[in-house]
Amino acid sequence: MLRRGNNLARYKISIPLPAVKLEDHPGSRLRNPTNTLVEIPVDAVLEVEGGVGQSGLINVLWDGAAFSVFYEDLKEKALLLTQAEA
Repeated sequence: MLRRGNNLARYKISIPLPAVKLEDHPGSRLRNPTNTLVEIPVDAVLEVEGGVGQSGLINVLWDGAAFSVFYEDLKEKALLLTQAEA
């Protein structure tokens, strides 16, 4: 799990970030990908959920929903916020 101190890592988007919306999987903590593709806009603040998978994907929370993004894209298109900024 990516953390900054005792808090989950938070990122602020600087370049629109493509993402796949996730939905809850009944009876499990895992989430399933949907067919919904979105572009997370500039200045959105995301909270990382969990760690980077073998696929290079990481789950993030934004606007009350869960999404999956490529970690490399996240690092290139967003700024890691300090605790004071978050």
